[in-house]
Amino acid sequence: MKKIILSLIAITFFTALYAQENKEKSVKYRRSSLYTVMVDAPNLPYADSIKKFFINSTIPEKFNDHNLGNRVFTNFTSPTNADPIKGNELLLKRVGTITSPTNANSITDNEILLKSIAKEAVSKWFNRSEKGGFNMELIRSRGSYDASVLDIATAKASKRGLDMLADAGEELIKNTFVLVNEFKYTSKEEIAKKASGWLNALGTIGDYAGISNASLITNAVAVGVTVAGKGYIVKTNAHLYRLDWNEEVATKFYNEYWAEDNTITNEKKQAFDDSDIFKLVYVGSDNSWADVQSSIFTNKREEELVQRATIKAVDAVIIELQKNHEEFKTKTPLYTGEPITAKIGTKEGVTNKSKFEVLEQQISENGKTSYAVVGSVKVDENFPIWDNRFGAEEENPNSKIDRTYFKKVSGKEFYPGMLIVQKKGK
Repeated sequence: MKKIILSLIAITFFTALYAQENKEKSVKYRRSSLYTVMVDAPNLPYADSIKKFFINSTIPEKFNDHNLGNRVFTNFTSPTNADPIKGNELLLKRVGTITSPTNANSITDNEILLKSIAKEAVSKWFNRSEKGGFNMELIRSRGSYDASVLDIATAKASKRGLDMLADAGEELIKNTFVLVNEFKYTSKEEIAKKASGWLNALGTIGDYAGISNASLITNAVAVGVTVAGKGYIVKTNAHLYRLDWNEEVATKFYNEYWAEDNTITNEKKQAFDDSDIFKLVYVGSDNSWADVQSSIFTNKREEELVQRATIKAVDAVIIELQKNHEEFKTKTPLYTGEPITAKIGTKEGVTNKSKFEVLEQQISENGKTSYAVVGSVKVDENFPIWDNRFGAEEENPNSKIDRTYFKKVSGKEFYPGMLIVQKKGK
């Protein structure tokens, strides 16, 4: 009898543990949405293959994939470049040619293009069909909303329905971002030759790679970047935009443009086609870089090394942008509550000094979402931080770590599904 009781206790314990971990896996939290593009640079090494690689690359899993048809822009002028784009041919091009928001000489052209991207982003949110009709399927899926409350005709007839539409706009549509990456590839062998054969200072690499930000070089030391040997340094200047979805835009959209396929008219279809109310707003720019050492991957071609570094550079610049722009920070659900763990790691910029607020999602009587801070955690230094960067499984083939552990700083009981967000400036 004693053995039977012990067996039942063990089964109950492991069933509870399995259920706790599975609870997190089933959590549907509302991620920000991201559309990443690169600026075409045909003179870079392996330009064509890198372009194909980027086009097929995936969005970081902490974001919803909101990629549109074109992921390569041409004729981009960065915010620090005063030279305008010449000619009116820009006006005839579809999404894919863009100029900086600070370039006064071509701001009109730029606004047209940014609005074109914004309209396509809205079309994707509402699954616009060839007939011109919309539906709420993507919003319902990403936001875990009940289908009945997102029926537009019904929603517009009640306060609760309008609140739910507003919640979808605030929680999902408003948090749609576009990230434009300008890449620069530099061979470490080439840098070494320019530096008379040997580099022993990261500052020198920064100078040659066009990196003036001293903190980036310091960060590179922290993650063990090596400077000797063959390999590539990839730098990206990234420019972040956000879809401007507000109450005025939402009201006009639902009242004047909305129609399903079975109710669409030529007038409403044309009204959306001719609309110019949708726009992207410039959030900010940042830069970062990644170093790939070919001596680690003796079986890798140089082309593959550049590909790896390209993705790592994008991941790194997202971290920099999140440090400087609160609205771009992502939320991550706790994986387990005891011990406190989350599926987050070095890819998201987690270090031993990282601190996070713990948020509990709350739903009002009208269905609107809010987040209450219920505590805080810090990285548990007794455990290694999960290295989840691109290609980490090849660089650390023996690692069994698949999550990061945290210590409670304040708060009561935490449970899977609660969200953590990195504290400002950390």
